[in-house]
Amino acid sequence: MPANKNKSISVWLELVDGPNEGKFALQKRNEKEIRFKFVCQPTWAGKVEESESIEIAIERECEEELGKNFKDDFDFSALKFIGAQDYSFRGDNWQSYNYLGKITQQKLELAELHAEAEPQFVFANKQDKVFDMKSAKSPRFDIVLFDDQYKIFKKL
Repeated sequence: MPANKNKSISVWLELVDGPNEGKFALQKRNEKEIRFKFVCQPTWAGKVEESESIEIAIERECEEELGKNFKDDFDFSALKFIGAQDYSFRGDNWQSYNYLGKITQQKLELAELHAEAEPQFVFANKQDKVFDMKSAKSPRFDIVLFDDQYKIFKKL
């Protein structure tokens, strides 16, 4: 891998029960976000720091975005690697490592979304209208994912 390629992680959790069974829990950025207000992303995602392994980044980002209680109760060993996605952002090359997991409604309720996210998850699957950034749909009113994450979502 070239030295100038940054890494990120994305974890997609699918509900196995409840009213959103079969749908993925997505975070929606809120108006406090400086960039990309209201754009959705996987259940949790973020940058892999230079000194981190992918596994450590997954756990750190989980706690930062969903809280310590959720992280402490979550079974990271059940996550399945579903592929890497190359993308460019502001002139930098990135590679996103994507993971899929299953979760019950009860366990998902342990999550406390961070301050830059809307207070509730958005739930979607392939039957829902989900768009990429290129679509020019309004993230405030539609489910809009970053282009690289949209490609993964369509493969789930």
